[in-house]
Amino acid sequence: MRYSISACSFYKSLLRKLLEIPEDFGVEIFTEFGSDDLWNRFLCELSAHGFHGFSIHAPFAFVDIAADCDEEKLFDTLRRPFDLYHRYHGEFYVLHPYGRVPGSAQEQDDCRKRSLDRLAKFHEICKQNGVRLGAENLCTGAPPLFDQEQFLQIFKEIPDLSCVIDIGHALVTKLDIAEVQRQLGSRICAYHLHNNNGLSDQHERLRSGIMDWKAFAENYKKYTPEAIGVLEYLAYTDMKTYVDDRAFLDDLLKQS
Repeated sequence: MRYSISACSFYKSLLRKLLEIPEDFGVEIFTEFGSDDLWNRFLCELSAHGFHGFSIHAPFAFVDIAADCDEEKLFDTLRRPFDLYHRYHGEFYVLHPYGRVPGSAQEQDDCRKRSLDRLAKFHEICKQNGVRLGAENLCTGAPPLFDQEQFLQIFKEIPDLSCVIDIGHALVTKLDIAEVQRQLGSRICAYHLHNNNGLSDQHERLRSGIMDWKAFAENYKKYTPEAIGVLEYLAYTDMKTYVDDRAFLDDLLKQS
């Protein structure tokens, strides 16, 4: 498995610590948490240092593709990172299929329809611009807007759309990770790797939670051997954390 480090833990002034990344790791950034100039300066400096692989997490804190909003403005916002994607040789672009989960069943149904329609439209925009789009499973809402069956249906409706499986989100929603791996196979372009107690999205280290990494490693090798692993933690900026956790999972992959 090739690994990247998410900029999740490296917010604002901590971003410079990500410049210490080992050369054999890639990086995934959240463009909405900095200006284009900031990310250009950061990635230019990181390129001089050396890194292996690059991906972008689409805006999500202030963007909801399932909301009743101006679609043209929405797509303009989502296009914003395309220049960075190409300048630094992006491998995939992660998109949340929704944001806030409304209360009523009718509102939820409306949101799912808008999400599916806009995913299909934005996927076409991405293809026209040479960008690989990956839709991510979420755990917001109780239950989330898309359950397992509905989430898998997205990829039946949009046959060439890629997928990013977020392990922590899957644990909270009781998503059958092995079944999703089996059904989607090589369409899973990446995993967001983190752990939790099965109740909340803690973004903890791999060995701090309930995830069965041995089973994951076996199914990874069987169904998704080319997918990238993005270590997506919330409170860890020491590079040794990422190196050690990569070694832990690599050992399991070798044993599988």
